[in-house]
Amino acid sequence: MIDLDVQSVAKALEDAGVEIYRHVGDEIQVAERVRLHIMDSGIRVVLEQGVRVRFTARSQQSDFPNALPDDLFAKVRGSIGEQANPRGYAETKSATVQVKDPVDDKRVLDVWHEVTYEKSSDLDDLVDEVQWILKLDKYIAP
Repeated sequence: MIDLDVQSVAKALEDAGVEIYRHVGDEIQVAERVRLHIMDSGIRVVLEQGVRVRFTARSQQSDFPNALPDDLFAKVRGSIGEQANPRGYAETKSATVQVKDPVDDKRVLDVWHEVTYEKSSDLDDLVDEVQWILKLDKYIAP
């Protein structure tokens, strides 16, 4: 059995072919390649009170310019929640995030409507859960 520490859990994930972006404190951030040279990290393995798997899904205002924020959250919940809830995931947070121009932080490039899902996991199921999330399309497009 693997000890519940960040290094050994990260190694177990890497041994299963999961790429780690980084770990901060008790949180392992799983890498999601957007392109070869661009990486994102919306999947987390958190080692607090056991093992928890967390991921964030989103819709973007630019894709649905006339939609209200509640409608954009509903799109995420309807698509992702319907897949995640039967696996034991529960919504833990929703947030509106302004994506700002890296050169001019007064300029908003887009607005994301994010929903975060989480569940407890044991070490035996952890790799399967992370691999399932990696295959999940967490970006709701038109």
